[in-house]
Amino acid sequence: MINIFSYVLVWGFIFGSIYLGLALGFSIIVGVLRIFHMGYGIFFVLSVYLVWTFWKVVNLDLWISIIMAVVTTSIISIALYPLIKKYLELEDYLLISLVLAFLIIEETVNKIYPIETGVYLPTLISTEVLKLGYVTIQFQYIFISILSLLSFIIYVLLLKFTKFGLIIRAVSQDLSTSRLFGINVNLVYAVSLGLATVAPSVLVIFYSPLTRIDPFMGFPLFITALQVAVLGGLGNLKGTLIAAYVIGYIHAIVGFLIDPRAMNLASLVAIILILLFKPRGLARAESIW
Repeated sequence: MINIFSYVLVWGFIFGSIYLGLALGFSIIVGVLRIFHMGYGIFFVLSVYLVWTFWKVVNLDLWISIIMAVVTTSIISIALYPLIKKYLELEDYLLISLVLAFLIIEETVNKIYPIETGVYLPTLISTEVLKLGYVTIQFQYIFISILSLLSFIIYVLLLKFTKFGLIIRAVSQDLSTSRLFGINVNLVYAVSLGLATVAPSVLVIFYSPLTRIDPFMGFPLFITALQVAVLGGLGNLKGTLIAAYVIGYIHAIVGFLIDPRAMNLASLVAIILILLFKPRGLARAESIW
């Protein structure tokens, strides 16, 4: 029983940390732009395949390829803003447009790099394994957990203790008043879109050696990010942090004590039950903090 408790304790933390990193960008986009970014899964696919392109096709150094991929993904995210701006007041058209953008990029990647291509990224920081009590775990999981938490801390510091963060929070709270004070709302929106993709892009690049890479990997990762964001309170980073570990430990408990195939079912049922009592999530929805 102690063995199982150790596995739940360690893997709940690992799962929660990974989910936090995946959901960070989505929470920022919802919190600032107040839009349900249905194309968010694009960035998971793009970041991985852009690294491969820069590394294998352009023959750049791997680390330079990673930097180039993250920067390019952010630029593509910003490039979507004109589309978002056009339909900002027409949510149904916006949702459809973002889904179509997601599908176009997904199918384009599948055309250029079908599954048979065998895309892989050698981004393992170490092949060592660590023994934590009764649990033996690959070091890469510890690394991406720390990376995710550091990303969260950086975003919080940026949003709460910098002038630009104050401007972002002002726009997220009151758009009309922000305009009256001369804030360039379009610039804030565009930059926020770019910043929001950095953490999830970096995380999935280092997570890719531990999972299957294919052109359709974006959707399941997006669903995980969506669960966390909805439970936490759409757009609220504090709620995102709490929700990530709630879902992480639900998955660990169900996975080790009941049936791994029931992990997602259990978290979905838990989210519905929690939302019955807290319809806006664990924290204040559509508020960045």
